[in-house]
Parts: sequence; structure tokens; C-alpha cells
Amino acid sequence: MTFNKLLLSLTLTSLCTPIAFAKQSVKHISTYKAPEPIERINPKYPINAAREQREGWTKMSFVVEKDGSVSNAVVIESSGSSDFDKQSLKAVKQWQYSPAIENGQPIQQCINTVKMDFKMSRDGENGVRRRFRTIYLKAAKALEIKDYKEVEDNLEKLHKLKNMHLSESNLYHNLAAIYAKEITNEDLEIHHLNLISTNHSSISPESSYQILARKFFIQIKKNQFSRAITTYNKIKELAVAKPYLASFDDIIAKIDDIINNNDNIVVQANISDKKVWYYPLVRNEFSITNIKGELNKLDVRCANKHHVYTVEDNHTWTIPSSWEHCSLMVFGNENSSFHLIEHPIKS
Repeated sequence: MTFNKLLLSLTLTSLCTPIAFAKQSVKHISTYKAPEPIERINPKYPINAAREQREGWTKMSFVVEKDGSVSNAVVIESSGSSDFDKQSLKAVKQWQYSPAIENGQPIQQCINTVKMDFKMSRDGENGVRRRFRTIYLKAAKALEIKDYKEVEDNLEKLHKLKNMHLSESNLYHNLAAIYAKEITNEDLEIHHLNLISTNHSSISPESSYQILARKFFIQIKKNQFSRAITTYNKIKELAVAKPYLASFDDIIAKIDDIINNNDNIVVQANISDKKVWYYPLVRNEFSITNIKGELNKLDVRCANKHHVYTVEDNHTWTIPSSWEHCSLMVFGNENSSFHLIEHPIKS
């Protein structure tokens, strides 16, 4: 179903009637206890980054083993500084947990993510420096008069300012996203929207809502339903979003219908400079097709299962229904692309 049809269906279809559950005996299946942190070491602030007063963030996925140690830590998204990524990985690999317990036995906990922020205390205008401000205002003025060549030149100059503060980084990515929207490049737009740290003091609640709402609608258009649901949950946390939640709830209900229908869900995937593409699955059977470039391996991480596979074009993987909350990581060369096809849920 296309995005436009999805929105149209909101005006034509009433909400589903409540489901009536028959009375039945209840059986205990299992007892589960989540892992709990014992020691979590903070990452060291890189010396050069501190000297440059550079800020950033790193988001990682990792596995908690049966002995409580951390393994298979992977950077899945970041502000772009390799030194922050390196220190984040070094720190998380030293973390220690009491392991997850199921029916009295320790088990792996394979779906864990953490975001580490690197921020410096400073006075003044949220760390926005004169050189950055000058270039930024030129880019913003050029965008206003639709001088796209001038916009691109100044955005490139901002991008080359490697020692950006988070407030500067947010301003840069927000302006770049607005420009991408102006030239109708949604891939570029959502790339920049994903790199805005919406929990930073430089972003107002109203701006956070606008950024997240824009991400939500692009994710739906691209069939990225699991990401859209994650974005929706962030929107619900914002007080300023309260007047609009009913509309979002209607769309989420339609997403649930799509996930449970008999059509394939096709998602276009592109490998970033992190050389990994991360995606939470909504179904238990999927294929990878139309590979362009080189893919090295496929990593499936579920609640308490972790498996790594080689990648073949047009191969189909079926995950047992007992493997809950599964995410996919595809490793490959930068700029490689492919289609992820999630097949209908089998009854």
C-alpha cells in the first residue's frame, strides 16, 4: 500500500471493532528476568576532541552474554566522529551485567542499544561560533532566495568544520534537511534528520516535534514501518505533540493492518559510511534482493538469539516465531544498496 493510499484510507475506514477474547485456561510459559547493569564505564573524552571543544554522539548495538559480559558491539549510527565511536566501543566492551535469566538459567540478551553523548560545558550561545554563524547565515539566505548553488557551497563549508559543537551540528543538519526537502530529495533529507540530536538544549520541544513528525511521514512513505513506530513513540513523549496524537494513532493502526496483510513489504536499503545497515524487523521471514555493491555478512539479533550469515541475492531467511523482537544488521561496503523484502506473516 502506498503512503497516499494509507492516508486516504484514514478518511474512508473506521477503526476496527474491539476483539472479543474467549475464556480459556492460562498456562505459565516461562519466567524471564532482564539483565541488570553492574558496572558501566563512561567513555573517555578524546584528547583532540576536547582541545577542539568538539562534541558528538554514538549509538551502538551490543549483546549481553550468559556471564554478563558484553560482546558484538557495533556502531549503528553516530554524529560522524571516529574518535567518539572508538571510545564508545572501548567503554561498552568493558561493561558488566548480571545476565538475563529465563526459568532460572542465564541466557543471552541480544537486543541492546545505547547512545553515548559527548558534550562540553560552556557559556554563551550554545557553542555557536562566529565563523560557523557567518557561513550558516549565508546558506540560510541563499536558501531563502533559492540560490541552490550558493546553498550547496556553504553547506559544504559547514560540513568541513570538523570541530562542530552539538548545537552547530544540529543547526547544520536541520538546514541541510530543509534544503533536501526543497529539492525533493527524501533520502538526503532523512539522512540529515536522523543526525539531529533532538534531546539537545539547542532544540526546542516544538522543533523536536517538527523534526520527528517529518521523519515519521518519510519513514512511512519508504515502508520503514518499524522505524516509524519508534519515531511515533518518541513523539508521544513530547507534551507539545498531545493535540496531534489522535491523528498519529490512526496512522499507527493502519500500519498494523499493513504489517498483518498478505503483501510484501519492500524497503530500500543503503550502506552508510559505518559500513552497516541496521533495521528492526516487523516480520519473521525476509529476503535480500537487487544487491548493488558488496555485502559481507548478515547479523540477526533477537531477544535471546544471535546468528550471523553470509549474504546471497534472492535468498530467504525464516526466523522462528519464538525469536522475538528481531533486528537485522547488514554489513558491506559503503554505498552498497539492496532491497529488504519482508514476506507476509504465515498463519
